[in-house]
Amino acid sequence: MRLSHLRRSSPLLVCLFGFAACDAGGREAPPAPAATGRLVLTADTTVLEATAEAPSPAARDAFAAAFPGEAPSAHYRLTTPAGEAFGFDAVTWRDGSAGAASVRVRHLRDGDVDPAGQPDSLPVAGVAPEGRSLTTGDGWVTTSGDGLARIGLEGRIERDQLLVVADDGGALALVELRLGDRSRINRPVRDTEPPTDTVTRQTIYSSDSRWFGMPAVARSGDRTSIVCYEGDRESEFALSRFELRLQHDAATDVVTGGGSTATEADGYWRDHEIAALYNVLAVVRAESTTVRLRLSFDRGATFAQEVELPTSAAQARLVQIGIAADYSLAVAYWRGNATDGTLEFVLVEGRPSAVDATGSPTWFAFDPAQVVHAVPDGSTPLTTGVAWSNGGDLVVGYGATEFVPGQTWLLRTEFRCAVRHWGEALQDRLVDAEEIFGMDPTVALLGSGDTMRIYYAYEARDGLRLAHSSDGGATFAVEGAFGQPGDHLPSVFAREVGGAVRLDVLWLANREQGTELHHARWLAGPTSPREEFALTEAHTEITAATVPVWFGGGGTVRTKQVAWLGFDAVRDGDALVVVYDEETRDAAWCCYGGLVPTSSTTGISVPIFSSPFTAAEPPPLAPGMTEPVPAPNTAHAHQLVLLRIE
Repeated sequence: MRLSHLRRSSPLLVCLFGFAACDAGGREAPPAPAATGRLVLTADTTVLEATAEAPSPAARDAFAAAFPGEAPSAHYRLTTPAGEAFGFDAVTWRDGSAGAASVRVRHLRDGDVDPAGQPDSLPVAGVAPEGRSLTTGDGWVTTSGDGLARIGLEGRIERDQLLVVADDGGALALVELRLGDRSRINRPVRDTEPPTDTVTRQTIYSSDSRWFGMPAVARSGDRTSIVCYEGDRESEFALSRFELRLQHDAATDVVTGGGSTATEADGYWRDHEIAALYNVLAVVRAESTTVRLRLSFDRGATFAQEVELPTSAAQARLVQIGIAADYSLAVAYWRGNATDGTLEFVLVEGRPSAVDATGSPTWFAFDPAQVVHAVPDGSTPLTTGVAWSNGGDLVVGYGATEFVPGQTWLLRTEFRCAVRHWGEALQDRLVDAEEIFGMDPTVALLGSGDTMRIYYAYEARDGLRLAHSSDGGATFAVEGAFGQPGDHLPSVFAREVGGAVRLDVLWLANREQGTELHHARWLAGPTSPREEFALTEAHTEITAATVPVWFGGGGTVRTKQVAWLGFDAVRDGDALVVVYDEETRDAAWCCYGGLVPTSSTTGISVPIFSSPFTAAEPPPLAPGMTEPVPAPNTAHAHQLVLLRIE
């Protein structure tokens, strides 16, 4: 499919609220009665506790009028000072991370006023609902997904608000959002400075599609390659979603593309990744019954080999890929196991089975899948970090959040690290565990073998943490927290500069104005002084709604911030190359709106180890992607930005 020929879908009337969220919490007494369904409220990574106190008389009466004969499955009392930024999420999930899931919110009271089910009543009150593909009907704002659904509520209020949050499994939570003291739902004020490193940035693509986002990035030679989700870039509500590939040439400053492939519209998972070395470009995608790996041997101009990796015909999630200096590939992903009711973390390794006259691969073979770890299938997996050492050691940082039923749902996230030294068996270890809703561990390496240094960044209740090992992963030491509670999606990098170990961590930080991309650096190892910087600046304002007059008008919350799972980064020598999706949305508005495989194989593997490990020599580089890409449009909601930190 030509990138310039993505056509607009037939109009479909959809009412939609758009923006982003975090979370809050007033904690009073022990948890309330046992919950039904699968619904938790979180403030970023912190799970909010329900209160055992009875609802206020006004809240009780409003709930009884809206839901006669029913009782809340949980009651939350969250507090925020008037006019201060807050945010919290409602999340629901399914076994095996697959199957239809939806979560919805209904506005019962705005101060003393019944909003009467008006679709714009929440943003008029200063509350911005956020989620992918939000719809309205019967007084509810709803978002849906496959295996996971999340709706965020954030903003600033001047009056008490009463909400009901529900899933499609029977949970019906009553939320009293009251003016009062600061609580966990209140966002911290930005506490970092602008960067002191040399930072350059440029917008390379834009889109108005609700499907756009979740970019992943790879670097080879003078090319930065990106894979992301896309729809009709000129139409918010077109129903089709695509996998878009982009390539930026640093020498010419030209952006080209390589076509796109239809993908399932499941909303909340970053189920694609990309890796590159010289002429090899690998794009991998998790699907409902397989993991599809497509390999290009000319830097993305064509994809000559397509491989389906085993998932036992179950939904795969959160695939990750890494490429070693000798072209070895490691593909890691999660899959369901219906036989024993678990969710398995799986590793598949591959290597070249044929090369051309320059030594550049022309075909790959793959080993059978190896099950590294298993968790109950009601768990939710985290995104994964894969890294290869300069001596052929493989390190994988991964984890999952387990939901434990009780009076309310309890969450426990394990962060694990699998290490396979060159020529040896895989060893899997627990690095840490936290009672949080986790999102992403990541790893970086220096050296190789038994003295290899591993740096492992992950989320904790008090912010982010950096664990490190100096004995090849046999043991880990954990340093103190940095960032703020709720900061998430860290990406860690390590390199030696002037004889000292420089460490960098990039992450998403929910601050008073919205979600920002932040950066911490250590110039002489993990125990040296740390500096923190803000790479982007979010902006939120309460303003008049930019919606048709028949929609109701009134106020709205307008925000510019980094979108959901909206960044990725990669090393380029001593520099870092970052791609991020900056999204601008009104919280209240209503609009109309709604590939190239050439062969397939499972492969017969060559031996796993050939001694010694030898890095590949650079071959002549192919031209890469060649198809023209439309220039960015500053009026689009999504701006894809390429940033470089020297």
